[in-house]
Amino acid sequence: MRAVGPVADPVPCSGCGRLLDPLRAGHVAIFDSRLHYFCNRAVCRESFLASGGAMAERDRTPSPPRPPIRLSSNPSVARASSPPTRSSPVPSRPASPLPGVASPVDLPAYREATDAAPITSAHAPMLPEDALPELPLLGDDPGTVEPLGQTVHHEAPALHDANVEAAREGGALLLLMAVVSGTLAVALAIAGSTSLVLGARVMLAAVGAALLVGRVATSEREASDLHPLAALSGPALAVPVALWAALGTDTAIASEAASLAGTVVTACAVGGWLLDHARGMVHAERAWIQSALSIAGHRDDGDGIEATREPACDLRPGDAIDVREGEDVPVDCVVASGDVEVLPWLGATTALVRRTGDPIVAGAHVIRGHLRATCTAADTDGAFARILLDPRRRADALASVARQARQLSTRWAPVAAVGCGLLAFGLGRNRVEVAMHMVAVQAGLTTAVIGTLASVHVVRGLLLALRRGITYRSADAWERAAQVGVAVFCARGTLLLGEPELAEVEVTAARIEPGELLALASGAERGQRHPVGTAIVRAAKSREIKPDGVRSVTEHPGLGVTGITSGGEEICIGSRALLLDARISVAAVERRIGELEAMGRTVVLVALSGRLVGLLALQDGLRPGARAAVQHLLDAQVEPVLLSGDARETCEAIGRTLDIEHVRPEVLPPERAAEVKRIAESGPSVAVLGHPSLDESALSAADVAVALGAAGAQSSDWAIALASEDVRDAALAIALAKRSRSEARTGFAITAVPPLAGAAIVGIGILPPAFVPIAALLGAAMGVVHSRAIDRSRNPPPPEPEGDLGGD
Repeated sequence: MRAVGPVADPVPCSGCGRLLDPLRAGHVAIFDSRLHYFCNRAVCRESFLASGGAMAERDRTPSPPRPPIRLSSNPSVARASSPPTRSSPVPSRPASPLPGVASPVDLPAYREATDAAPITSAHAPMLPEDALPELPLLGDDPGTVEPLGQTVHHEAPALHDANVEAAREGGALLLLMAVVSGTLAVALAIAGSTSLVLGARVMLAAVGAALLVGRVATSEREASDLHPLAALSGPALAVPVALWAALGTDTAIASEAASLAGTVVTACAVGGWLLDHARGMVHAERAWIQSALSIAGHRDDGDGIEATREPACDLRPGDAIDVREGEDVPVDCVVASGDVEVLPWLGATTALVRRTGDPIVAGAHVIRGHLRATCTAADTDGAFARILLDPRRRADALASVARQARQLSTRWAPVAAVGCGLLAFGLGRNRVEVAMHMVAVQAGLTTAVIGTLASVHVVRGLLLALRRGITYRSADAWERAAQVGVAVFCARGTLLLGEPELAEVEVTAARIEPGELLALASGAERGQRHPVGTAIVRAAKSREIKPDGVRSVTEHPGLGVTGITSGGEEICIGSRALLLDARISVAAVERRIGELEAMGRTVVLVALSGRLVGLLALQDGLRPGARAAVQHLLDAQVEPVLLSGDARETCEAIGRTLDIEHVRPEVLPPERAAEVKRIAESGPSVAVLGHPSLDESALSAADVAVALGAAGAQSSDWAIALASEDVRDAALAIALAKRSRSEARTGFAITAVPPLAGAAIVGIGILPPAFVPIAALLGAAMGVVHSRAIDRSRNPPPPEPEGDLGGD
């Protein structure tokens, strides 16, 4: 049978639309969790970004399923379970402009020149007798079906408390009435400057301020909200200043003060409405999560009596719980006995099997089986509720960008107001005008949008993480995740499947057969739990080879094992380093070892009585989504690093496949903590992605530890814990934190810069004081528009159904 390479349907380039081979695309990138293929980075990717991704809209229509990839039975071809690798290097970027295209590149001409070119097949035509049987279709991939861009609920949660619903409706009505009062106070300026008109205007402004006070008094305050004294300071100060000016003799200043009071009241009311509009979906989703987690659970007392049903808040760590089929898990827990099939977190759509000792988070749904578990955390101590629902630990209130926004309104706004007043006094303004300048600056910098909008961006990022089963230990953990510059993959079990298969058995001594070599190796590795040893034992069992009775086995962590065979000979099985340490020469097979390691295989050497007798080559496939995980980090400006105990050639082969340039090979498990610390010494914050059971030392040495499959466990030492074992989610946890912090900072700048600029302009006397609250209102509107635009980009509206085109 002739070997053939992997075959895949052509896909259109997201930049120019030309069909190309997805396995050999010049550049691949992820935008909004979708893979985009480009002919090259120089032309197509830049044109795609310059157009705002508009060309990708036509590719959002569902495409027919692609056939499974066919792979050759030749051992040199990668296994079916791993993603295909490039068979040829990607052409380097041309240094000169394309032939026939002007510089800068003329995209239409480039398309016309390239679209006419034929599509060249990457492989020779395959004869029918060379075709391999179709591979079985695997189940849905969790990384492609979990809803990142959609809310986990499909409708707003029902408010069980009628008083809460009435309070919200009443608050909206009070804001509307305050807007009307403030607008009338400004509009009546056209009626003149008589004492009666000025008194009416001041009275309307006072009514509007009273309505705002009533709205704050009847609304429930959240941990991330601006303090009421700061939020109401502008209207509360503007009305007395307007009354002071109205009692004076200068009618022009009195009219200006009344207009300022009305503008401040209007801006404060409109800002409150804009903020409610910006965080409406966030409130709805948070309320839905709180309602879904506030369920009762069965406490199992172990006395054989029917388990009692207790509210989740009454359960405590250590309690035994009992969850039946079709029920939701009320608390974080660890499976005590049995296997169950669950939707592993709130809003998950892909079922996973959880076995004895596996953690489960609150909100998981039991599909099949009977769960008996031990509670590890309950109520607001749970993995998902800790920084989302607990007022003392909410990340949207404790994040640095949210605290800075509140500090601007509570601490620095009075300082800026005093400074503006001193500047106005120095320019010769009277006392009323100085007070007006101070009130205008104070009111402009203490709007609810400035103090709270940044926290809305933070909580939106937390909700996006929740949809993928990502939990952050604390607000500080979220902050540190947003500052990560280097991400270290512990290769086994993250980028690699962790289940290698035996690919080659080669003997180097005439006195031994391949079957006997495998029997000796499996006998020595029979008691080991390392994936390599497990793979060797599994290969011997599948070939019906009886393991040799090796005794006195000594394990050398990360290197291999030594022992005594049934024939009394000393056996040494492991890496090159183990044999060289035992003074066993491997020079005869160095070239062959290099060839195998260049193919990404792990080589295990076997020596008897101090002489090399053979080698075993094992191939470990890439985990689904490994390349996407690396791409998530690259797009977030995070450098990926591959950390492994395999040889340098093996690590470099894997790195080339995944576009990882920085590899740290031949690092044994006991040495990984020191290696992580050495990487951290270079400057940037370091995150480690791994499994707690396999990579505990490396995780404990990281600035940010990302533990796969650890959400809900007893230990809460990891900064980030996942409810899944998908490596894409591990990379996405870092990317989401960085993106959310960036969006929060941008939103804060958009809302804060206009009033700050207005305060400077008003302070030097170019514009009247009322311009500051107007600038603050403009900044609030721009910040909310920016926030809603992000929402729409992540939650595109569903396509409208096509009308009936047929006739009657």
